[in-house]
Amino acid sequence: MKSLRISKIVAYRLLAGGLIVLGVLTSPTMAQDRGELKIEGTHIARLVLHGGDDGHTEEWTKLSGTLSLPVGTYRVQRLELSNGSACQSQGLVDLGPIEITKDEPAVLKAGGPLQQMIECRRQGCILLLSYSLRGIGNEPYSPPSRPDQRAKFTVYQGDKEIASGAFEYG
Repeated sequence: MKSLRISKIVAYRLLAGGLIVLGVLTSPTMAQDRGELKIEGTHIARLVLHGGDDGHTEEWTKLSGTLSLPVGTYRVQRLELSNGSACQSQGLVDLGPIEITKDEPAVLKAGGPLQQMIECRRQGCILLLSYSLRGIGNEPYSPPSRPDQRAKFTVYQGDKEIASGAFEYG
């Protein structure tokens, strides 16, 4: 009688375990189609995408090359570079939606090589300098925080240095 009761318990446990395994194997996340995202930039330390068919978040660190992720539409939620620069929020919108399909890889053009730009405007006897850092997708980055370093500049007239100085970032 006791062995019959133990056999039933073992049978129920095996049945429950089998149902759990069957549920995992047939769950939507396991059976989802996957696609590829090709990264056409360098020095990306952290990438966070939000979206897909179920509105989930995917995150990678220190990446390059091609990523595999579920089919769906994603938006870049966070993009940080290895030098500490982060893509500004307006730049994330400019990167637009990323459509991942199982047929053809999507492309994300972001990250390095970076382009530094300085715009100089004259306002009376004052020169206004504006600095911007842009990635290969023209996305803007905020420079890394450097409380111990000051930005330096030099002004030339032809080949002759006529002024130089340093100032705080921001």
